Amino acid sequence: MPNDFSHIQTDFFKQAKQKIGSTTLPANEIASLLKISRSEAYNKISGKSQLTLNQLYTLCKKYNIRFEIPNKQQLNSCNISYTPFHSGNISISDYIKSLNVFIEEMASKQIINLSCATDDIPFFHLFKYPELTAFKMHFWDNRILKYGENNAEKCFDFKKYNKKDIKVAYQLYNNYQNIPSTEIWTKSYLLITPDQIKYAQESQLIKDSGLGKIICDQLLSTLTDVEKYAVKRTKKNDVPFEWYQCDVVGSVTYLVETLEGKNCFLRFNTFNNFQTTDDKVCKEVQMWLNSLLNNSTGFSGHGSRQRNIYLQNARKTIEDLRDSF
Repeated sequence: MPNDFSHIQTDFFKQAKQKIGSTTLPANEIASLLKISRSEAYNKISGKSQLTLNQLYTLCKKYNIRFEIPNKQQLNSCNISYTPFHSGNISISDYIKSLNVFIEEMASKQIINLSCATDDIPFFHLFKYPELTAFKMHFWDNRILKYGENNAEKCFDFKKYNKKDIKVAYQLYNNYQNIPSTEIWTKSYLLITPDQIKYAQESQLIKDSGLGKIICDQLLSTLTDVEKYAVKRTKKNDVPFEWYQCDVVGSVTYLVETLEGKNCFLRFNTFNNFQTTDDKVCKEVQMWLNSLLNNSTGFSGHGSRQRNIYLQNARKTIEDLRDSF
């Protein structure tokens, strides 16, 4: 069987397995349904033996699923890059340094705009504040499975945190201040960073209640910073800033536009990113961002009632969290 068709058939059986459920051995049920041996059923499921049209029809009818062969003309591929945290033993420190190098490289190519659609406060803003920065990087570090004994998550101790990493992160914050940007945030109660702080508090990963309150206060200050940018529609040095809110974002995506081309980042594995300069992919991302903007509420400019309501709800969530420490 051609490799491509074998792959399509195994995907088809994945649908069938979901219908069969976990209480029955798929090979036994397939063998009984198609009146074939269990060995042959295994070959069908693994793609080693091709299904006949009658067998396909029987399976589709039984499990109410469809068998489709993708039209290759409608599919594209591209080269991507990513940070190999697991396979390459790259650290959070290396990751932040590489982002700084990237931003500085893009700046040398004259960045026209950096757009993002996000379900969290963009980390550039968070990196203005030391304790909040350290907490965020610590949380990411735990997500890379660098746990202690018995896979236990490491408690957060700001006093022991590498201050060089915080300094590099602050440099990233400063670099972002000089880049024209458009940000699309999701609903205030879906922002991730407050949930991460709450998780750390409930899991006793932050044992110092005073430190927990400081982190919450700094998160509130971050919202105040973004509010100021939105009111003026500029960040430092009159750099353009536009802020929007969309109910449904569903991912974290960044698109950098320079005079020499585009670069996009698509999140995976909590905070890692697939990166590509592929023109077709970047155009797809740009069209998606434009569609989000068409369904977003603008928060920039003076007197935004919607912005005030959004910030009031977000602050209430963080203040309640601070009071819980």
